Amino acid sequence: MRKNCVRKKFLALALVLLVLGGCTRVKTGEKDTGQAVDTEAAPQSEEPVIGLILTSEDAGENEEIISRFREEAEAAGARLEVRIPEVAEKDAREAAALTEHFVLCQVDPIEFQMLFVNELVAEDADVIAIWANHGEALEPVLAAARSVGIRICAFGREVGEESCDLYAEIEEAPAKAAGLL
Repeated sequence: MRKNCVRKKFLALALVLLVLGGCTRVKTGEKDTGQAVDTEAAPQSEEPVIGLILTSEDAGENEEIISRFREEAEAAGARLEVRIPEVAEKDAREAAALTEHFVLCQVDPIEFQMLFVNELVAEDADVIAIWANHGEALEPVLAAARSVGIRICAFGREVGEESCDLYAEIEEAPAKAAGLL
């Protein structure tokens, strides 16, 4: 009985190896020389990406800011990726007012922005423009984004020098962020 079970496991393993081995073969009709073949096309020049992270979903100025960023992105030949935390403006203001004890409080607005920075890094954004809910709390993720070559434009609320390339007033932020491309 045990011998039969071992045989079945061996056959299952052999089948998996055969299937996986077949997936790595060249399927273009060429003779397999045993060398790896790069089937990816040459990288095409992608349009630059500006990531825009705002403070809350119900902030009154969101539409105007997004519109101005979109205009600047189009003028620069870039794509705009907008991220807005699913939190109320009241919660975003409370998060901004937290002091050194923010770790002990509910900080969803800050956590959303941290996640958005990480998403934009993963999507290879060229520039991230952020209206930070809490400058000190966001400094580590912004500094990490800078360390992989993403330029950071903070506006609305200042963050530390180590975590952004430039700070802009709200009115200037779209043009300055596009200028970082």
